Amino acid sequence: MICISNGLLPDLNGGEMNGLNEETVKNDEPIIKFSYDNTLDEIDGAMKAFQTRFKSKRNIFTIVAYSLLTVAVLVAIIMNPESFFAYAALMFCLMGLAYSLTDRKRARKKTLEALSDMNPEDYQAAFYEDRIEIETIVKPKENEVHVKIDEEADDEIISPLKTTFVLGADLLEFVENDESLMLIWNRQQIYCFPKRCLSVDQESAVRDYLSERLSGN
Repeated sequence: MICISNGLLPDLNGGEMNGLNEETVKNDEPIIKFSYDNTLDEIDGAMKAFQTRFKSKRNIFTIVAYSLLTVAVLVAIIMNPESFFAYAALMFCLMGLAYSLTDRKRARKKTLEALSDMNPEDYQAAFYEDRIEIETIVKPKENEVHVKIDEEADDEIISPLKTTFVLGADLLEFVENDESLMLIWNRQQIYCFPKRCLSVDQESAVRDYLSERLSGN
């Protein structure tokens, strides 16, 4: 799971179980259930797909503004090639334009660097008629050494974090790229289901479920 908001950092909060009957939740069976994990390449691809789908109006406005300013300064230089301030303004505009054009790439890089330092995670997804449940299971890093002080004590058990999204109550959208099927919550948070972790039948079932019940395609 990845959070693609201003901070671009993972967010363990998700949808709430608003409007769900507790007895129904306990008794019903999922339509689809599967386990998966995410590689950094898949996360990068998911963020690219997200950024393409939900382009920031502010970023577009900034690029257009710097482009227009650059053209205006170039015209001023042509009209008065001896103006030092015009060349300084041109340098400023070009730097601003380059920064704006690479802003999304830098954001993805920062997120991937942050995720690479975190413990790996496994996920279990269950799709029901009225909701989607995703459990996050945090695993220790391969190079981590756990020292057990009390030999008679039980090993620490880390309970999975369950996030529930209610269809019709939460803002959920569906995006797909070559590597993954993606569930977007609130246009901030991405749940990336890699196709490599799904059988052909599971992939078709997940795609049909998300495309029929959610917006986007």
